[in-house]
Amino acid sequence: MYDKIDLTQAEIRDQAAAEYVLGTLDGDDKLAFEALLSVSHDAQALVEEWRERLSVLQMEVADVVPPRRVWAGIKKQTKSSSGFFESLMFWRGLAVSMVFVMAMGLVMTLGRNETENMDYVYVAQNQAANPGWIVNASMDSGKVFMKAVQPDELPEGKVCELWLMVKDGEPVSLGILPKYGTKEFVLSASMMKHFAATPLVITLEDPSGAPDGWNMGPVVEKGGWTPVSNRRVF
Repeated sequence: MYDKIDLTQAEIRDQAAAEYVLGTLDGDDKLAFEALLSVSHDAQALVEEWRERLSVLQMEVADVVPPRRVWAGIKKQTKSSSGFFESLMFWRGLAVSMVFVMAMGLVMTLGRNETENMDYVYVAQNQAANPGWIVNASMDSGKVFMKAVQPDELPEGKVCELWLMVKDGEPVSLGILPKYGTKEFVLSASMMKHFAATPLVITLEDPSGAPDGWNMGPVVEKGGWTPVSNRRVF
């Protein structure tokens, strides 16, 4: 069974940052690290450090021009024509454009909630295994921030509701997840007491939400909080 990446450990966070910069971090590990990256200044610093290290390495390695026979072999294997190289230039240009768009998106993401110290994050995936919502929690402010990223299209007249599955008690609603933008939820003192260890579920509900925690709709997603750093407030 695949073990979820443990980003609470400094060594693993550093390794994940390196792989992220190299482009070798993928799947659920990449999703988890990107969620952490969106709220953790420590993770952002690690990424920048690895970018600097790798850029220095790139400058120190001299360019090597391959012999003509290498290009001849490539042309032979790919049955190349001028169209092949024109296509190659097109895909290179497209790749540069995509990197720019992704970079701008990351800057916009990192700019949100700058005044809040985020302690926990939960990434709810959509059916394509991409982030549907990113939920951040700040123990300093006692707030939960629910941001719509790419939620699935729901049946008409249905919404998704986020719940804290309180141990030996009635599940507590954190509210209806937004279709667009960001919503906030203020935690009570009793919720914060066992907050970090409380699992989460998302249910499918009517627009008004479930009447109470004992009468929830069908569960469409389960998960738990990931600490943003080694910071602990309780």
